[in-house]
Amino acid sequence: MSTSLNARKKESYKIFDEIASTYDGLNKFLSLGIDIYWRNKLLKNLPSKTNMKAVDLACGTGDVAVVLAKSKLIDSIEGLDLSKEMINVGLKKIKDKNLTDKVSLNLGDATCLPHNDGTIDLVTISFGIRNFSNPDLSLREINRVLTPGGRILITELTIPQNFLIRMVYFFYFRFVLPTIGNIVSGHRDAYTYLNKTVEDFPCGEKFESKIINAGFINTSFTPLTFGIATLYIGEKAP
Repeated sequence: MSTSLNARKKESYKIFDEIASTYDGLNKFLSLGIDIYWRNKLLKNLPSKTNMKAVDLACGTGDVAVVLAKSKLIDSIEGLDLSKEMINVGLKKIKDKNLTDKVSLNLGDATCLPHNDGTIDLVTISFGIRNFSNPDLSLREINRVLTPGGRILITELTIPQNFLIRMVYFFYFRFVLPTIGNIVSGHRDAYTYLNKTVEDFPCGEKFESKIINAGFINTSFTPLTFGIATLYIGEKAP
């Protein structure tokens, strides 16, 4: 990882503060709506437990929390993010959807979670861990707060393995998406930076090994949509 990219990751929340007002619309447009399908995959991989407490890290504007709220297995969802402006957008969304009794969004750092050991049943991260300044520390923190048998679900953008798909992917992610994203968001290089973090971040077995090293068991990873994204799963030992 380049020094400059790592330095920007430490303050990436400032970028999200600046693009919060256009983030949701651009996200749906630039992903061609596939992001909705990716988030709904989480519901099919929940632990077989009831009355669960869930935490969504890098919650952004609360889209994952809204999806998790559909599950009757989950009693409460707390979203944590370092971007105040993204949370403000999300709080309005939660209120408009009448989910304030089940969902809360707060400022929080994924490297220092405000929860006691073994108190959370499910932790999710969607398209955010690649922006963490210290993902290994975050994974260990998540393992700490999970109940025995608790689960982590991480969805992240990845680079497709198929040569033809990868070429189309690189053209879109390196040229089309950054150009549109930077213009519409009004930020000079937010989407250029975000796409660089995708290519920089370890994926597949490399990232699964990080999950294992953090103490998780029963780990797996499943490519989604030709490998454009990947769902990683891990459990805390009973």
